[in-house]
Amino acid sequence: MQMNRLLFGINNVCKWITYFFYLNLLWLGFCLLGGIILGIFPSTVSLYIIARKTALGEEDIPLAKTFWHAYRREFLRANGLGYSLLFIGGLITFNLFFFRNVEGSSNLFMSFLMLIIMIVFIMLFLYIFPVYVHYKLNILQYLRQAVLIAFLQPLNLIIMLITCVATYYFFVYLPGFIPLFGISIFCHSNMWLAYQGFQAIERVAEKRKIVQTAL
Repeated sequence: MQMNRLLFGINNVCKWITYFFYLNLLWLGFCLLGGIILGIFPSTVSLYIIARKTALGEEDIPLAKTFWHAYRREFLRANGLGYSLLFIGGLITFNLFFFRNVEGSSNLFMSFLMLIIMIVFIMLFLYIFPVYVHYKLNILQYLRQAVLIAFLQPLNLIIMLITCVATYYFFVYLPGFIPLFGISIFCHSNMWLAYQGFQAIERVAEKRKIVQTAL
């Protein structure tokens, strides 16, 4: 009996390792298909779409077929979202370093303000792709919804940050694992945690709706 449990556990571990490795290969391959510049964001969104299906408990997902369909469908919108994020992040970073290197009380205030904006941007970045694949909105609504959920779920956000830092240091000390399943593990953990936040918000909204109906 114990041997059967051991073999079952080993089989599950091997299955998940193969799963993450295969998704990593798909992500890399589709990034190259778009010449990296136009491929990285559609490929990342496609990976998040599969991660969402996994978080929802779906089994036997046709990985290559799902990835390809998502990649084609989201190619333009994903690039629009991704490069909007890059532009916003680059602008915030430039202003932050600019005001930090200029003397004066007003510049000190602006430096502090840009630091706050940078923190909000990090919060946005942690939620934006899970929100993108979970809801049907326009780009501005995606940005607003991601920040709103981050503020509504502070504990979830802290756990997400801790997970990101832990994952980062794991791959820093063991960089050989990055090409094997680095991006796929990060996206799945990020999506799963974000999905828990979505469910918590939906449960609260449902309870309020029930109370209002009862009143």
